[in-house]
Amino acid sequence: MTSNSFTELLDVMNRDDLAEVGGSHNQKGVEFQRHWAVMRMFELEAAGVKDFLFLFEAIQDVAIVDSSTSPTTICVYQIKKKDRKEWTWTDLTALHQPKDPNKPSGGGKTKVKPLTDIQNSPIGKLYATIHAFKELQSTGRFVSNAGFDLQLADGSNAATSLPCALSALSAYHLDLLSKGLETFHKTGTPVPDLSRIHLERVFLSVDDPGTYVIGLVHKFLEQRSLRHAGQARSLVESLLAKIGPLGAKTATCNTFKDMKNQRGYSKSEFTGALGMLESMPDLNEHLETWLNQLTQEGMGFMEITAIRIAAASIFRRQVMGTRSSDEEKLVRACDAWLTIHSDPTELRPFFQAAYDDLQSAHPSIKKHELHAYVALRAIKKCVDQT
Repeated sequence: MTSNSFTELLDVMNRDDLAEVGGSHNQKGVEFQRHWAVMRMFELEAAGVKDFLFLFEAIQDVAIVDSSTSPTTICVYQIKKKDRKEWTWTDLTALHQPKDPNKPSGGGKTKVKPLTDIQNSPIGKLYATIHAFKELQSTGRFVSNAGFDLQLADGSNAATSLPCALSALSAYHLDLLSKGLETFHKTGTPVPDLSRIHLERVFLSVDDPGTYVIGLVHKFLEQRSLRHAGQARSLVESLLAKIGPLGAKTATCNTFKDMKNQRGYSKSEFTGALGMLESMPDLNEHLETWLNQLTQEGMGFMEITAIRIAAASIFRRQVMGTRSSDEEKLVRACDAWLTIHSDPTELRPFFQAAYDDLQSAHPSIKKHELHAYVALRAIKKCVDQT
């Protein structure tokens, strides 16, 4: 079952007819998609999901598989921003607007579009992809910052509802949609199951998605590990930097392992990032205390700012697990230096002594970067002793 699932994932990924031609994102669209993915990871973590694997630009915009090792289900997502107005029936399906039998007919005639037009529409592409899966149980979700101007069977409108399945549409929309999606099926096969595709509006700003996601992660950390809540921004930036390149890779994947390495981000990687955060002291608070002391001792504002920026970069690389061998050597050198130097009464001479002793063995390191390493390793040493 597992090997068949792996093979099926690769087959669907490599099918040219399921690729999203013309579906590229501008920079705002890319940022919207990436922030949504990070938000979804935290939602799944908060819900207690045991495993997941995010695949970026492999099968539609994002696909989430329930396991990195034994996949049984997949949810395929189209993540689309919209700058103005709500999504209309025609936007989503490329079909003509069907007549509402409960309303009197107008004077004009509706121009009927070919049912096959749906095959190049957002809903058509999403349906074709989930329909391609036989081994894996598949569902699809069309996610956007904009609502959906669609009539539902209960008389309400999808624009004001919670996420809803296409099966909840009004009867006259449902009839036309089913006929359109039947063009994907061979003659005599079952009617399309429209409960497998949902429309979902998310309240994520296109212009500033970061503020909302950082706030969400801050709240998550307040509940999970209060002393790390102040690091929400750094954690989000680290995750965005990690998943960003995954959607830009174009190399052909020949194995499931290739797919995971080139396009995937797993629950274990996400847990590792959280675990790294848990294992670290609340560096921001302690680092600010040290930087304030350095300011009082006469260190310039620009140098203080450079140390703060360097410390943030060090933290991001540690969370991402991308520290180089040279960086690891520098960390060990800082730790060794700290073990033979007593608790300082003044920080600025202490930092200068560290730079004088360590710079020759690490000539490429800049002064403010080395100061950042010394500060962070010294703070960790203090916390480890408590």
